Amino acid sequence: MDTVDGLPRADSTGPTIGTFRKADTALDSSGSGSGATPRVTPPTPGLAGVTRGALFASFLKMGLLGFGGVLPWARRVIVDERRWLDDREFAELLGFCQVLPGPNVVNLAVVVGARTHGVQGALIAVSGILLVPVGLLLLIATFYASVASDVLVQNAIAGASAAAAGLIIGTALRLLIHARPPARGLLVGGAAFLTVGVLQLPLLWVIAVLVPVAVVAEWRATRVRR
Repeated sequence: MDTVDGLPRADSTGPTIGTFRKADTALDSSGSGSGATPRVTPPTPGLAGVTRGALFASFLKMGLLGFGGVLPWARRVIVDERRWLDDREFAELLGFCQVLPGPNVVNLAVVVGARTHGVQGALIAVSGILLVPVGLLLLIATFYASVASDVLVQNAIAGASAAAAGLIIGTALRLLIHARPPARGLLVGGAAFLTVGVLQLPLLWVIAVLVPVAVVAEWRATRVRR
């Protein structure tokens, strides 16, 4: 062994610190070894590369298939099929749209479209989601008055209403499971369900109280984390 100033010199052919670092990196990336990190699902592509054609086609599909409620199809297309958002991002965006005036899904189309192509994207998304429903509504309105008193029609409408309620509840449960909101979010959501769904309190007053409470709770939680 060679020596330098009476001390042994490391062999240049032996392992170096860089070699061990590369080995650790390989172990971490491969998911094996003591320093391995758990594999995670790939991130969502996001809204950056969404084309105008894909935007229109996606929202057209929501409007075409959303009989009894568009929200379940909106989540399926945006989160599962297109992977533009994950469940948490979709839930946060939907909560924001529910506070705004107007239909929730239309507000969602405006926000998603605006994030992709600005005002033009918002118009494209809204046009896509409303094209089929408005056309069908105009067609049905021409002869609905003549069959509105029919028992079969009334039963069909009642059945569609029950199916729509089931779709909304199922979508809410799926978002709750995948988004995993913190305890403060569950408390605010439970309070909203109790006051509006059970106690039948006015929605405007509930929003006026719960939204500031939720904002303050999130602000305090952010300060604690810092």
